[in-house]
Amino acid sequence: MEPKDFVEAREVYIKTDRIQGNMVVLKENEKDSEYFMMFVGDAEITAIAKEKGLVDSKRPLTHDLYLSILERAGVTFERVEIYSMQENTYYANVYVRVGDEEVVFDSRPSDAVALALHVKCPIMVSRKLLRRELSQEEIQEYEMIVRTVKF
Repeated sequence: MEPKDFVEAREVYIKTDRIQGNMVVLKENEKDSEYFMMFVGDAEITAIAKEKGLVDSKRPLTHDLYLSILERAGVTFERVEIYSMQENTYYANVYVRVGDEEVVFDSRPSDAVALALHVKCPIMVSRKLLRRELSQEEIQEYEMIVRTVKF
């Protein structure tokens, strides 16, 4: 994919709900009407919350350990890309530089986001994965349609 096929997610929001579960929402900016959303497990939401400064862990989390080792070995993190969804599963790549070579690693998007927040590298999301927020008028229109449908 070309760089124009991606948007940089500069805003990362998390939401925990007993009924819906843990959600991570990525947006280019706060006011943007397009967003990317994924559901994640408890460990993943904790890692992302830690990187956003919302949770204080007494000990390093798993990604902290790996990042410390890799950074010590001279690996530089360039960006993460959330690029595809197949069979209801999102896919991401982590791009790193090892010496003069760019190396790409397959990753779960939630791990890639936690890593990117930690090392402050760009989080890129494929435009084809973005959803558009509905306007109030659209929401009311859909509610009206639902009310008129007989089940």
